[in-house]
Amino acid sequence: METTTKNSEDLENRVLVFMPTGRDAALVCATLEKADVSAQPCTDAKILEKEIAAGAGVVLMAEEGLQNGTLEHLIETFNRQPVWSDLPVVLFAGSANNSEKLLTSIGTRLNATIVERPIRVTMLISAVRAALRARQKQYQTRDLLNRLEESDRQKDLFLATLSHELRTPLNSILGWIQLLRGKADTIDANHGLEVIERNAKAQSEIISDILFVSRIITGKLTLNLKPIDLIPVVEEAVEVLLPSVQAKNIHLNVVFDPKIKQIKGDHERLKQVFWNILSNAVKFTPPDGQINVRAFVSGTQIEIEISDSGAGIEPEFLPLIFERFSQADSSYTRKVGGLGLGLAIVRHLVEIHGGEVSVASEGLGRGAAFTVKLPALAAQTADFAANGNSGKSAAPIETSKPTEGIHILLVEDNDDSREMLSVLFAQANLQITAVASAAEALAELERIKPDILISDIGMPDEDGYALIRKVRQFAPEKGGQIPAIALTGYASLQDRAAALKAGYHEHLSKPVDIDELLKLVKNILDEKDSSKIMLNSQ
Repeated sequence: METTTKNSEDLENRVLVFMPTGRDAALVCATLEKADVSAQPCTDAKILEKEIAAGAGVVLMAEEGLQNGTLEHLIETFNRQPVWSDLPVVLFAGSANNSEKLLTSIGTRLNATIVERPIRVTMLISAVRAALRARQKQYQTRDLLNRLEESDRQKDLFLATLSHELRTPLNSILGWIQLLRGKADTIDANHGLEVIERNAKAQSEIISDILFVSRIITGKLTLNLKPIDLIPVVEEAVEVLLPSVQAKNIHLNVVFDPKIKQIKGDHERLKQVFWNILSNAVKFTPPDGQINVRAFVSGTQIEIEISDSGAGIEPEFLPLIFERFSQADSSYTRKVGGLGLGLAIVRHLVEIHGGEVSVASEGLGRGAAFTVKLPALAAQTADFAANGNSGKSAAPIETSKPTEGIHILLVEDNDDSREMLSVLFAQANLQITAVASAAEALAELERIKPDILISDIGMPDEDGYALIRKVRQFAPEKGGQIPAIALTGYASLQDRAAALKAGYHEHLSKPVDIDELLKLVKNILDEKDSSKIMLNSQ
């Protein structure tokens, strides 16, 4: 590979010398070679045309070589250059008079520098090197255009893949809704709901990955760092994937070194790292295959190696595997879906933990091995406080102890979401007042004295932040200390911190996990033995 690249570079930087009479070509080539400039003589116009097509930095010609129609033929050759190319020509004229004629005849048709003979060696070398420098700028333009074209190709490919990955679960969701609405006796309603739920979650994961990468690109990703044991993190990732492992009858071998020390890390983000790698291993390992997970101490680092007996990776793709949107198989006939974001996320998360991730594979059909290296936490620094939580702990909230009929004030501008949540709370035997705007919420807050406020953030006129700030200005007896939950599609750590800072006591991202929401409401309000509810942001 290196030889091919080197030869290509040599061809692109050589000087083609077209002086078909006498010994001028040989003398010029020898002179240039002494000055470390690669030069090649061309004995006729056809050879010159062929060598230009192969690659050249400069063409050096004598005017006597342009006779008998050769000039027109060469101009046709030069006109066939790519859009980025304007091959420099150094043309030797026999006299000042000839120089003026050549300038008139070809000055606007070729990128030519005309010099008069006799020419000094220093002037010759200077003219050639100036032309080579100009050619290098053209190569830079070419490379930029190539990168832009590849970027456009990758963008088009990504958009096509994104469309496919979003539409596929949507097709199942809408299809099953149509079937269930028909109420056909042959339809298994529970199965249909399982399919809808599974595909909705898959679509949610795709959107989460895209937003996560966006935060990486914009530098808005932060970590909640604290001393953690790494083994439970890996075990949790393994546990999540156990059903998939068992479904494919994959033999899973997990070995941990008992000497593994703590690391300074974000538990959830590191679990995301190992889940991404393991899910790929499960995805690409055939039934009855094998996955090995091994964690051990190596000097001051902890290494986690995840290897499989799966599809393997082509050598050409190995250097690209951690790049965003890169996929070994991006064709319409690919067997495995996805956007090509998982391993890019892995690399970034590992690197901001001060570690590194690598991959090895002997080729297609021979499996792959991913190794994550993370710095162990030194014993003397084990007792430090977590520094990644940018949200504020909420002050104690004074409220009457709820006895029965918990009353929720719901603020949601989306009609479908508001209706769905209202039905949900009603089914859970909770009293619900649902409004569509911050202004309505403020009016209802004074009128009904609800037990808890659940509000969207993104709303017209006044958003959820403005609402909670106004609420917190109320006196306690007017509802100013009401417990409040932000329920929003803005799902990043920064969004959570902003909600807590504004005055909310908890933050949940959409799509909402119904059980989690009900549990949170219960934890906040169902305190039977105390008249004070303590709400702390985590």
